[in-house]
Amino acid sequence: MQTHIGVDLHQRFCYLTAVDASGKTLKQSQVVNEGAALRAWLRQVPAPRQVVVEASGFWPAFARAVQPEAERVVMVHPQRMKAIASARLKNDKVDSETLAQLSRADLLPEAWMANEPTQQLRLLTRLRITLGQQRAKAKNQLQAVLHQEGFLKPMADVFGKRGRAWLAGLALSPAGRVVVEVWLRVVDQMDQAILEQETALRKMAAADARAKWLQTVPGIGAYSAMVILAEIGEIERFPTKQALASYAGLTPSVRESAGKRKRGGIGHHGSGTLRWILLQVAQVAARCSPAARAWYLRLRQRKPSQVAKIALARKLLAAVWALLRDGVCFDERAFAERG
Repeated sequence: MQTHIGVDLHQRFCYLTAVDASGKTLKQSQVVNEGAALRAWLRQVPAPRQVVVEASGFWPAFARAVQPEAERVVMVHPQRMKAIASARLKNDKVDSETLAQLSRADLLPEAWMANEPTQQLRLLTRLRITLGQQRAKAKNQLQAVLHQEGFLKPMADVFGKRGRAWLAGLALSPAGRVVVEVWLRVVDQMDQAILEQETALRKMAAADARAKWLQTVPGIGAYSAMVILAEIGEIERFPTKQALASYAGLTPSVRESAGKRKRGGIGHHGSGTLRWILLQVAQVAARCSPAARAWYLRLRQRKPSQVAKIALARKLLAAVWALLRDGVCFDERAFAERG
């Protein structure tokens, strides 16, 4: 008789509910998120134990903490859970009990739990992405000060050699000069950190056969290849290219009622990081690859530019799926011939 444990997970604590195969509640209470406390709680209910938790940023540490006392740890998709178990009353106790009862009834919308290598790669690639975002914010802060001080930059990049010489000669107010110098130092620090991360990712890409295949796709370099691999994880979990495109949020929404079918824009489900990097790849491919550019321009004749760009990103992702599944390099002629 298996014990089903539903977990409503928070950063500092979680609420656990354990039920038996008949649905009877065996134990429920709040527990601090510490390995020893969690394992002690689980030992108070009969084995074998199935622990169910919604996907969140805290699940890897939680899973490592409870695995010694749990025969199986299951992660579920939060959005699909809402569709299955909508309730007027929602609190930690109700949510954990709902997870436990759905586990007992075998109605869990399971989500993929990334393995340890994929988790580690995601940490590194997302660090690089965050550093880029923080650098962009620092640059925007500096340029906001220039606007406030009444200066219009005469070049596109004020952070290059010419731009910094121009900044050094500006008659800024005392406070304005302090702010500009501080943000320049922050940008320099970010540049160094980004360089270090990109060097590390390039070394990882050079040692990974999958990354080498991906870099034959127009617009994909070492950095973007590692981001794609980190976000996809195991390609085997996507039986079709359409499934991968849906996971990336690159498929249009479809509403059908009374025999009428209406297609809308792409959703914001799935991996936002994978969607973002594919759109970046598509932008580069539309400039640099003759086949991708020709395909994009044909679609551009009847679709808005953003729609065409999304379609190109989806087409490139289909090529990525085929490459990772079959272990082959990109064929530009075949790409151009496909619709």
